[in-house]
Amino acid sequence: MLVQALLAGLVVGLSKMEYFFGYSMFNRPIVEGAIMGLVLGDPVTGTIIGATLEIVFLGSFPVGAAVSPDGGTAAGVSTAFAILTGAGAAVGTAFAVPLALLGGFAFVLCKFINNAFAEAMKAQLAKDNDKAARALFWAGSWVGTFGLYFLIGFLSVFFGSTALESAVSAIPTDVINGLASGGNLLPAVGFALLLSMIMDKKLAPWFFIGFILAAYLQLPVIAVTALATAAVVLILVSRSENPATSTADEGDDNEF
Repeated sequence: MLVQALLAGLVVGLSKMEYFFGYSMFNRPIVEGAIMGLVLGDPVTGTIIGATLEIVFLGSFPVGAAVSPDGGTAAGVSTAFAILTGAGAAVGTAFAVPLALLGGFAFVLCKFINNAFAEAMKAQLAKDNDKAARALFWAGSWVGTFGLYFLIGFLSVFFGSTALESAVSAIPTDVINGLASGGNLLPAVGFALLLSMIMDKKLAPWFFIGFILAAYLQLPVIAVTALATAAVVLILVSRSENPATSTADEGDDNEF
């Protein structure tokens, strides 16, 4: 268990360092879940959990000083729980929301730690000590971000997986099936959060057209995407040929 916990901590910590590596997107749920699954020997389960949580947290992002739930950390730890307990994706996704909230709160603590290093950097820069300032920058990044999230991944798996495995074994089959059904509903919640921000009377018809094509005509997602792309091209061509009409349409952007 120690080795798996160390591996889980490394994945969670390095994934949270995505900004340090140039916006690598490692902390996206679909990426972190797949990496965690690969490291722990079950990439299929990791990809399933990651893809599910990617949709759930698609519309969740920080605005200003607000802290959003950390879907990436939730995907990583949930995948580790699901694989190590043998419970599968159903139980893994059930713990996603509380784990995401924990990751979000940890990010606040991360900011406090980084602020302390930033103040120390300012003091060194005031003395023209660039070398010490660079060292503090590196130390702050790895201690404040990697170190904190490594502990979250490590401690969650090392102390939580055994207890969770016992709890899962005691859960009746009907409850497991209920968790699986709830997990299947989570993507709908994610889409609802996203649509609540972008939906207006211009976009709504296209959304329902896509829904009808996929749900009632049973077209695959690739076919619906190809049709949507063709529709966008036709609209852009039409606007380029009728610039006056295009300008008039842009002024009417009232939402529902």
